[in-house]
Amino acid sequence: MNYDFLDTILYSLGNYQLTIGNVLLWIFCLILLFIGYRLIIKSFIPATLKGRDYIKDVEKIELRRLIKITALLCVVLLTLICSGFDIDLTPKSNFTFKVSYLVGTAIVIYLAWISNWFSSNIFIHDAFANDETGTLNNVSNYDKSTDEKKISSIGRMALIVLALNVLIHIFDLNKTIFSRQLSDGVTFDFKVGNILLLLLVILATRLIIWLFSSVILKNVYVRNGIDQGASFAINQLIKYIIWTFALFIGMDALGIDVTLLLGGAAALLVGVGLGLQQTFNDFISGVVLLFERSVKVGDFLESHGRIGTVKKIGLRSSIIESRALQTIIVPNSQIVNQEVINWSYDVDKCRFTIDISVAYGSDTKLVKKILLKIAKENPYILEFPAPFVRFNNFGDSSLDFTLYFFSRNFLVIEDIKSDLRFDVDTAFKEDGIEIPFPQRVVSIMNNKGNFLTNEKTEIKKDKE
Repeated sequence: MNYDFLDTILYSLGNYQLTIGNVLLWIFCLILLFIGYRLIIKSFIPATLKGRDYIKDVEKIELRRLIKITALLCVVLLTLICSGFDIDLTPKSNFTFKVSYLVGTAIVIYLAWISNWFSSNIFIHDAFANDETGTLNNVSNYDKSTDEKKISSIGRMALIVLALNVLIHIFDLNKTIFSRQLSDGVTFDFKVGNILLLLLVILATRLIIWLFSSVILKNVYVRNGIDQGASFAINQLIKYIIWTFALFIGMDALGIDVTLLLGGAAALLVGVGLGLQQTFNDFISGVVLLFERSVKVGDFLESHGRIGTVKKIGLRSSIIESRALQTIIVPNSQIVNQEVINWSYDVDKCRFTIDISVAYGSDTKLVKKILLKIAKENPYILEFPAPFVRFNNFGDSSLDFTLYFFSRNFLVIEDIKSDLRFDVDTAFKEDGIEIPFPQRVVSIMNNKGNFLTNEKTEIKKDKE
C-alpha cells in the first residue's frame, strides 16, 4: 500500500511544514489522551476515593483540577511535536531550548504534584489511620497528625527533587560545576545532577525507613505479639543498616570511588579506634542493649540517684526523661557496664515504703489498723500484693513502724508517699496518736559530783 500521501504538505512556514501524517498522528494521540483522561476522571478517581469521607470536597476538586491542567499541557505538547512547530527559543546559541521543553517541565511538575496528592491523602494517611499498635510512634505519645505531615513533606520534597533530576537529564542541563584531575589519569567531575541525586538518596532513605518500620513490619509485630521495646530495637537496627547502604550510594552519587574508600578504611579505623575507644565502647554497648533488651524503651531506670523513663536507645547514647521532665543523655556504656535498677524489667509493679514513728504508750494495733486503712483507700496502691505493716524497733524515743505497699505509678511515687504521710498525720491526730520528738535525759552535777537534777528534755528536730 502506498503511504506517500501522508507526506503531503498542508501548510508551510519557513522551515516548518505541516503534513497529513502529522495531522493524523496528532488526532490519534488526542483520541488516546481523551480516552485515558475519561478513564481516570470517571473510573479510577471515583473507585480510589470511594469510602474515603475524610477527604474534603475541596481536595477532590483540587485533584481534578490538577489532572485537567496536566491533560491540557499534554495536548499542547502533542500539538507542538506533531505539528513540527516546536520553535527553538535560543537559535543563536549552542544551547538548544525549545518551547516543548517548557511544556514538558510543567507536565513533570504537575505529575509530581498529583503523585504527592495521592501519597499524602491516601497511602500515608492509610498507614497512620490503620496504626493501632503504636509502632509508628515508637517511643510513646507523638502526635500522629504531626508525623503524618512530616512524612508527607518528605515525600513531597522527594518528588520535587526527582522531577528536577528528570528534567536536567531530559534537557541536557547536567553541567559540570567543577572538575579535578586525580592520579593515574582519573578525572573527578562534580555535576549538578550529583547534588540532586544525593538529596534524592537522603529523602528516599528516610521514606524507605518509614516504610519498613511503620508499614511493612507493623503487621509482623501484631501477629507475633512483639512488644514496644522489641519493635523499637528492630526498627533501630533496620534504620542503621539502611543508612549504611545509603551512605555508600550517596558517595557513589557524588562520584567518589567507594572501593578506594573501603581499601583505606581498615588502616584509618585502627588510628581512629585508638583515639575514640570510649565512643566505640558506647557503640558496642548500644548494639548489646538493642539485642539483649535488658533495658528497653519505656522502662523506668534508676542509676546513680537519677530516676527516669527511657525514651530512646541510640547506638552511642540513650535518652532518659526524669520525673522533673529533664532530658538526660546517658552513654550506653554506663548502662551496660555499671549497676542500674530497672524497675520495670520483669514486672510492672514495685514495692515501696514509708517510715512512721509513734510515741511510747500508743496502741500499736490501732496504729497498724490506721496505716492499712489509709493504704487501701489510696487509688494508686495495688490491692494485690496487699500492703502490710512491720513493727521495726523500739527506738530511743519512739515505736518505729514501716508501711509496705506496691504500686505501678513509678513516675509519681514520691507524690503518692507524700499523700500517704498527709493522711497518716490527719488520722493520728483524730485518734490521739502522738508522733514524738526525739528525747534525751539531761543530768546536772555540782562541783562535788552530786546530781542536782535529772530531767527529761525534748529536743526538737531541725525543720530542715
